[in-house]
Amino acid sequence: MLLLSPAHLEARRLAARGPLAPLFDSLVAELEPLVGREPYVPEAKALLTRAGGRCENDGTQLEFDPFAPHEHRCPTCQAIHKGEVHHRAWVTLYQLWLAERAVHAALFFLLRGDERHGALARDILDGYAERYLRYANRDNVLGPTRLFFSTYLESVWLLQMCVAADLMRAAGDPNIANTVCARIAEPSAELIAGYDEGMSNRQVWHNAALMAAALLGNDEARFDRRVGAASGLEAHLTRALLSDGTWYEGENYHQFALRGLWYAVAMCDAHGRALPAALDDRFQRAFEAPWRTALPDLTLPSRKDSQYAVSLRQWRFAELTELGYARRQSSLLGGAL
Repeated sequence: MLLLSPAHLEARRLAARGPLAPLFDSLVAELEPLVGREPYVPEAKALLTRAGGRCENDGTQLEFDPFAPHEHRCPTCQAIHKGEVHHRAWVTLYQLWLAERAVHAALFFLLRGDERHGALARDILDGYAERYLRYANRDNVLGPTRLFFSTYLESVWLLQMCVAADLMRAAGDPNIANTVCARIAEPSAELIAGYDEGMSNRQVWHNAALMAAALLGNDEARFDRRVGAASGLEAHLTRALLSDGTWYEGENYHQFALRGLWYAVAMCDAHGRALPAALDDRFQRAFEAPWRTALPDLTLPSRKDSQYAVSLRQWRFAELTELGYARRQSSLLGGAL
């Protein structure tokens, strides 16, 4: 499996039936509106414009409702906006949202065996497999992409597609995994690999997606080449992640890069590719870095182009802190949680 060893999988099955059953049930309930219905897979690709996704009256960002592809509400004035530019702005978030739902459905199917969840994951993956090559590689802002307007967004999406397909394979459905590999992962990986962004935080996600696509296709040699590439995982941990655990581009990119690095390192861990001890320690320090550098009010410094007064009291920081604590139970991360 891409991210889990057999022992880790069994531990999660036991947890889902035991102490974490209430959490599992609440996550299942969140998926319920999609169960038993054909998922909506957009025909249009995402589009970045000045007007799309913003209120035409006051410029406020429109609400994202995954069940309303063509009507978009302004949270300030309550106006409803329609039209292509708003729909294609909505598509940006929806493609990522739907990919995450495929991961959730596939995982629930693997852990509990409810065929309704397996059917949902299968329908989402099949829907994208049918359409992927029909999305046009045009109207792009930053690199080639079929579904989005920047390559890194396709990398985030492809990673989720590969994880969902891998979970379905582990649950006993190799056919959908093979379909995703042939119709999505291979052509998408070829596109992503052609746009190398060096030490950019975006390249972190390119690497994670390419590593996942290689493993889904059982190509461990390609996986190893991506780990050791000039702009690969080990290069990022050596050069872009500084010795104190901070990402060199500043706070605005640290969390984003760290989550992508976590996927890549987790794949290495699951497949017996242990990092050199010095790099593993540096990676672990990256989870502690936001807490070590926080201001007294638990907001982040605003270096480079970071936003001002971003609080660490948010679920996204708690999630990353939990991931770090799961790897190594430091007193700092425990105290932060």
